[in-house]
Amino acid sequence: MASPFAARRHRLGSLMDKGDLAVIATSPQRRSPGPDSADPWPDFHYLTGLDHPTCGLILEKPDAGPLRERLFIPEPSASLWDGTISPDQTAAAAIPEISPFRLFEPALRSLAFSARRILVFTGGNPFAPDSDDPWLASLCARLLPAHRIDRLAPLLGRLRAVKSDADLDAIRAAATSAASAMRRAAATIKPGIRGCDLKAEFLHAIHHRGSRGPGCPILTASGPESLTLHWHGDRRPADPGDLILFDATAEHDRWHADLARSFPASGAFTPLQLTAHDAVHRTLHAAIASLKPGRLLKDCHDETLLFLQHELLRCGLLPATDVPDPSLISPAIRRICPHRIFHHIGMEVHDPVPDSEPLSQGAALAVEPGILFHAAGFGLRLEETIALTPDGPEILTAPMPSSAPEIEALLRF
Repeated sequence: MASPFAARRHRLGSLMDKGDLAVIATSPQRRSPGPDSADPWPDFHYLTGLDHPTCGLILEKPDAGPLRERLFIPEPSASLWDGTISPDQTAAAAIPEISPFRLFEPALRSLAFSARRILVFTGGNPFAPDSDDPWLASLCARLLPAHRIDRLAPLLGRLRAVKSDADLDAIRAAATSAASAMRRAAATIKPGIRGCDLKAEFLHAIHHRGSRGPGCPILTASGPESLTLHWHGDRRPADPGDLILFDATAEHDRWHADLARSFPASGAFTPLQLTAHDAVHRTLHAAIASLKPGRLLKDCHDETLLFLQHELLRCGLLPATDVPDPSLISPAIRRICPHRIFHHIGMEVHDPVPDSEPLSQGAALAVEPGILFHAAGFGLRLEETIALTPDGPEILTAPMPSSAPEIEALLRF
């Protein structure tokens, strides 16, 4: 069976110019996962299958001949704290040249003499800046002060925009896990429930399915807390009549799914909550339908904002006086929906795909319209993870109901 890691390196080599040298490494210290990923080095794992500190990968694209690949790993004597890399792991990486990591710096210095450009990966996820690792950039600046050094992250982002069938199967499994766990948590909702109670139910369910956990902090917010996009508290008991926003991710085999629902704490939506929920629900499906190969996410976002604006005008939740020209996106709708409606998802909850990259078949995305309804004291969001397939968008998190009647049916006390 061909190695998926070798296939990804081959694709990366096709994006490199002749004379390029691509360098990616893991720092000597194991960093804790970033706020947007369940792994400290998702891009290194993406190319090698390894998640271990003190490793390096050098890809050399010569003027003639195939891409040269060299992997550098710790020696067995360095295994006390982090263990050894097994022969099965290196076999899965499918890299012909493997050397001790102590040879990484000499090899980099030697290969750089003939390189026209050096591409260095130093992090680069704009959604999770705290996960960036300056170690490799500092190393290259010390070793290669006279060389032209560019960022490797944009090329890796282009690769990660398209998932293989096996990748999408793993995301489907993560989505099934997330949906099942949210259904379990939803069955416990009643007045007085706390966010930490919902998190406990969700975590139990995804771990029971073999997940290593969520890819970023789980968000639970009730009542006025839901007006903060990333609320961090989870101890306030929900009051009768509150809406509870529940936004969570799950991991499967290092791939992620993202899911959000808004639940009425008392088991049924109030008339105003129902009107708002139905408007957002219609917007959710319009947003999913807008996703087509060749489109840019910015255009899908703007189109969806206009749809949401029309829905809120139609049902009276947005005064016509706040929208001078309904054919244009108004400042009012940007205040009501101030966040990104779409983001790529994969090995990280927010995969670092460049905004300039058109959508392609095989893309996996989270779709998340919502509103901040300050006048009524609540925020409301709905989110699905979808895949762009030959048959169109596939909602991977569909096992978790999203319509108001289905949600109320889950909450029958």
